[in-house]
Amino acid sequence: MFSANENILLRQHKRRVIDYVESTIPEDALDLGTAVMAMQVSCRQPGCVPLETAITVVFPKPPRKMKKKRNTAQQKQQQDNTTNDNNEKEEEVPSFPKPLLPNLEESRIGGNFKTRILKPLSDVTKDDVLDALPPSFAGGRRTVESICIKARDMIFAQIGQLVGGGGGGDNEDSKDSVEGRRLVAEYLKVCLDEYVERGCVAPEWGEKDGWGSKDDDITNNDDDKEVAE
Repeated sequence: MFSANENILLRQHKRRVIDYVESTIPEDALDLGTAVMAMQVSCRQPGCVPLETAITVVFPKPPRKMKKKRNTAQQKQQQDNTTNDNNEKEEEVPSFPKPLLPNLEESRIGGNFKTRILKPLSDVTKDDVLDALPPSFAGGRRTVESICIKARDMIFAQIGQLVGGGGGGDNEDSKDSVEGRRLVAEYLKVCLDEYVERGCVAPEWGEKDGWGSKDDDITNNDDDKEVAE
């Protein structure tokens, strides 16, 4: 539970993050009723950050339209002759003539756009918001390339923290730490191939059996040296 002061601070941070997001949305889209929500959520799943920020952009529902669908001759014969309604109305999927935000389908059909920032609300900066939004939002930088680079950097950082070294600085790496990073990288290469082959379904946390099986020598080589801490 949060104290009264903590709740006040949390609301202030929430308002700040919402303002960051709204600054990337055209005024005409906001005037039509586009709303931004931000909340801090906790995650207890293995590998999750303890607190993260969830952002949802709710676009307005377009006006509903009706189109007429003519009945076939056979359908007409089956209808009651006393009925003078020879056309039945079929509801169209409502949509704006064009997206409120370029190339963002959710903004055309009145859907929701969701994204997450792996930080608590209090730590979120405008740069974090721009990194979490696609270029459809003004200044948005989230692309497939940016996601790939971020995932790469996170993996390399984790390898360096777990094994040691590899930070790119002036620290000298021991032979064992270099070999340890190489072994981890080789194992991950195999696991990534298997991940793709299995429809991008990840193993259960800590699961070993059936993963990395293409090169058991990586993890089961008696000659491997102990990885330096």
